[in-house]
Amino acid sequence: MTTWISQFHFHHAVLAALLVAAAPLLSPSAAASDSGPQSILILDGSGSMWGQIDGVAKIEIARDAIDRMLADWPAGRELGLMAYGHRREGDCSDIEVLAKPAAVDRAAFNAMTEAVTPRGKTPIGAAVERAAQTLAADDRPATVIVVTDGRETCQADLCALGATLERSGAAFTAHVIGFDVDDESGELACLASETGGRFIAASDADSLANALQVAREETEPEMSPAQVDDFERDTLGSGWQVVRPEPSAFLLEKGELLTMTVEPGAMGSDEAANVFRWVGAELPDGDFAIAADFTARMGEVQTLGGRRAVVQVGRYQDAENYIAVEIARQGNSNDDMWLRLRVVTGGSTTVEEVEIAGDVRGYDLAQILDDFENKGARLTLVKRGRDYIGRLETPGWTLQPDGPDSIETEPVTVLRSQGAPALFAGTRGPEQTLVMFDRIELAQTTSAAE
Repeated sequence: MTTWISQFHFHHAVLAALLVAAAPLLSPSAAASDSGPQSILILDGSGSMWGQIDGVAKIEIARDAIDRMLADWPAGRELGLMAYGHRREGDCSDIEVLAKPAAVDRAAFNAMTEAVTPRGKTPIGAAVERAAQTLAADDRPATVIVVTDGRETCQADLCALGATLERSGAAFTAHVIGFDVDDESGELACLASETGGRFIAASDADSLANALQVAREETEPEMSPAQVDDFERDTLGSGWQVVRPEPSAFLLEKGELLTMTVEPGAMGSDEAANVFRWVGAELPDGDFAIAADFTARMGEVQTLGGRRAVVQVGRYQDAENYIAVEIARQGNSNDDMWLRLRVVTGGSTTVEEVEIAGDVRGYDLAQILDDFENKGARLTLVKRGRDYIGRLETPGWTLQPDGPDSIETEPVTVLRSQGAPALFAGTRGPEQTLVMFDRIELAQTTSAAE
């Protein structure tokens, strides 16, 4: 079970479905996919990082900003750490790989940045070149994020290096954050632009934290043109199959699929009616995402007002073989709410979950329920390599003040999977749930670093 620090971002609730093979082999995995994109953060350890901004050393500001970035780092994306100039004065070869790309352990990563003691020169070019070599070993899309408070001091031609890296044909991108540095010659910006990356200037603690967040977002997978159903018609049609249909409990109206609880249950339950399978969608090869936006009406029947309400997006084959990301209320005395990734194959179940609300843990549950119903949310099932990840997003609101706007589960590895995208809304208790799905989309994902 994971803590609620991850990612989160709500839009008009997104749901989509992915489905597992009849007998896939699977194992839970906290490690990132062995086929997804990778990143390396290069931290400036040159002597000038002892300079101060508002009375705080720049190296301390950088450490804090990196920790804030890690709080939102995608669970399925590998991150490594390099530093330069931190061991020897005047040595342009003082470059060290502190950690190769791997699933992020926030505490361990912070301990490594704490151990970086500024003292030397600024060999940016040599560090980026070494990072490119390290990342190229796995032949995956790769991104480098450079944090530097100075220009190159070891005679590397950063523009030429960027052009060489781009001509190599590797899926490599460098984003450069100039922290309290005047890039008069434009060499830092040139390195970034030549590789398809961004140069971002930062002058203080807040702007450095924001710059790191922008650089992190640039590493996120991008969606290729999607297959979309926005339900702008009167009937579902032949592109959809309804498992255990109960026509009196769903309809299409004004561009929304409205569905209401028939009997308590969820995907995989023999009692659950109206599991919607999007059989007309064609799953792409490689990585992809299934996402659905949903909203709900206020009143006696509420989307998440029931203490056992559940909304699911997934890939559904049958009751013993499916993958679903869900928002679910626990129905216990603490009134907990969870984001879960549920993988079922051959009747065997694997679950990764993140607690996202609870009335005894400082959440305003009434406000959260109101936001779900009036501002909406998006649920997404993401496939990265052999890993599946569940994601919850909210546009314009968060579960707690200053909390993240996107939350992800840890990944679950699935060797073989099949089935159609699917939607479900209902309850595992006696209350009714009414959900309006505005849109479902299926898109192939590609790394922004490509």
